[in-house]
Amino acid sequence: MKLKTQTFEIRSSPGSVGTVGFKEHSCEFFKRQYDKFKDKAPAFGVFFFMQTSLAITDPELIKEVFVRNFESFHERGFFINEQADPLSAHLFALGGQQWKELRAKLSPTFTSGRMKMMFPLVVKAADRMVEYLMPYADNIEELEVKEVYAEFTTEVISSVAFGLDIPCLGNPDSEFRKVSKTLFEPTKLENIKIMFIFAFPELAKGLNMRFIPKKSADFFMGVIRDTLEYREKNNVERNDFLQLLINIRDTEGMTFNEIAANSFIFFNAGFETSSSVMTFSTYELALNQDIQERLRTEINEVIAKNNGEITYESIMEMKYLDMVFNETLRKYPIVDIQIRKSVKDFAIPNTNLVIPANTGIMIPVYAIHHDEKYYENPDKFDPERFTEEIVRKQLPYTFIPFSEGPRQCIGLRFGTMQAKIGIVKLVKNFKILPCSKTLIPMKYNPPSGFMSPLGGMWLKFEKL
Repeated sequence: MKLKTQTFEIRSSPGSVGTVGFKEHSCEFFKRQYDKFKDKAPAFGVFFFMQTSLAITDPELIKEVFVRNFESFHERGFFINEQADPLSAHLFALGGQQWKELRAKLSPTFTSGRMKMMFPLVVKAADRMVEYLMPYADNIEELEVKEVYAEFTTEVISSVAFGLDIPCLGNPDSEFRKVSKTLFEPTKLENIKIMFIFAFPELAKGLNMRFIPKKSADFFMGVIRDTLEYREKNNVERNDFLQLLINIRDTEGMTFNEIAANSFIFFNAGFETSSSVMTFSTYELALNQDIQERLRTEINEVIAKNNGEITYESIMEMKYLDMVFNETLRKYPIVDIQIRKSVKDFAIPNTNLVIPANTGIMIPVYAIHHDEKYYENPDKFDPERFTEEIVRKQLPYTFIPFSEGPRQCIGLRFGTMQAKIGIVKLVKNFKILPCSKTLIPMKYNPPSGFMSPLGGMWLKFEKL
């Protein structure tokens, strides 16, 4: 028999694809529905942009989707139009054999050895961020820090992905920053177009519609083309992501469009996720001064043992930093819903239920991370949940900020490194404080494709 799912009319459409005209963020909608069904069924159904989808509540079924029966759920079901929108054909969106071959090519670019090569570029940008913040810290001014962190990560990604030394901090009108805003802060018209693409993907493809705005796509394609031409003409090599793609092109084969698309998704993912983790971690550190002080003590002790230097190895040595980082992702998973698509009928083990082919699969990460069955007092920020001893006892597939299985985020090492360097530099140099504009309790911006604070994140820095 087919799996019969109760459906819901989503009057306030989920925000995880940047929709318009709704009152709550997708994480809040799915948390409410998850709480209704988590003890009744392994999954519940929703209409998502006029398509039937299944939201999973059971960790064992999540394991089936992510790992055990990956061959049945290897697609994400995202819109791809390689002809009209070549940047859409990147690793995150592709499926099937195309994804498999591209993943095999790109995986070696994200080893710890490659991260060490990129490490100095990230530290350089983090030092500029500290320098930029110093005048605000002198006067202990209220500051909207999400934009600061976004400028920092944009600067890092433009350097590491594209090989460009572009000062974005304190320069929100830089071309890279303006283009990144068009991707993560779309207009109402763009949002309506995105809704149409999700609801009618085949029609949208037939109409040659683009998921990525043409102006943004032209900018990225032009940057890649100019940088490749410059490097080839001047015999320039650089320890960055673009150089790794050039090496793949020269040894295994990679088209210009593939280089451009995967540089684009590296920028897209690395920019927003890392800046958001920094936003929420510094928010919690400001509200929990004891945790902030303990983290600062660890940072200073580890740096002292390493001759006063921040190195790749010293960042990896900071265990409490890792606990703070993971608790931030537990409480504020940047991607609040993981997406998959069934490619064939799948019989759920130990039941007579079948998930039909072409069903959208949604993993409500935020809801699972806030389930009191797995995390006592889930609204409390408590890094002690991630001691080595407790992590060993953690029920698998109840902490999934980067997904799991073969489609786990390929760039998690880089994103983690970038965010941790930023946090270390901030905590080492400043006391982070709440201010009159700080959101207490937290409220999320409904249209945001990621979890984002409503009205930005306002904090104060005091120079140490």
